[in-house]
Amino acid sequence: MMAMAQAGFVFLSMTKTGSTTIQREFERHAQLVASKPPPMKHMTARFFEASIAPVLTHYGFARESYETVAMVREPVDWAASWWRYRARPGTEGRRTYTGDMGFDEFADRICTGEVYLGSSAKFVSSLEGEVLVDRIYRYEHLDRAAAWMADKLGVKMPELAPANVSPERAAAIDPATRAKLEAHYAADLEVYRSAL
Repeated sequence: MMAMAQAGFVFLSMTKTGSTTIQREFERHAQLVASKPPPMKHMTARFFEASIAPVLTHYGFARESYETVAMVREPVDWAASWWRYRARPGTEGRRTYTGDMGFDEFADRICTGEVYLGSSAKFVSSLEGEVLVDRIYRYEHLDRAAAWMADKLGVKMPELAPANVSPERAAAIDPATRAKLEAHYAADLEVYRSAL
């Protein structure tokens, strides 16, 4: 999370969507940065509204004076990114290690509840399912999000260098498993399709 309320926005960092790249490029302009531990860096919109927005209001930045911004990723691609990330060298032996399983099996385990990754729909929404984030960009439009932020800040558009890049692995998935995974992430898919 990075608060740049003075420029009219707060960036909420959804996992595996380029948020580390965005944070690295813009954090020097922020009034408030949450980067560690990971749960604080990746605080949900719900948590932000309940806990951080009142702090900003106290210091002169009323909630209606800025927009919240987040990135989301197509759910199957997002799950594949997690699968790759959990297979990176040095993580062998961890409970979450995926280097010894194919993506199809990983996806199936998500559908059965054996693997839980979270949800972009839950990340951006209230408990009742109301989307709380004002401006949502697709992962593949990271450059558009960065350009919008740079314009709001009145700074030059940064050159975006990828961060936390996972090892290359072909994410083969059976069409039936893909259909199950898309059904599992139906709410996330809806958020993604409505994103900029």
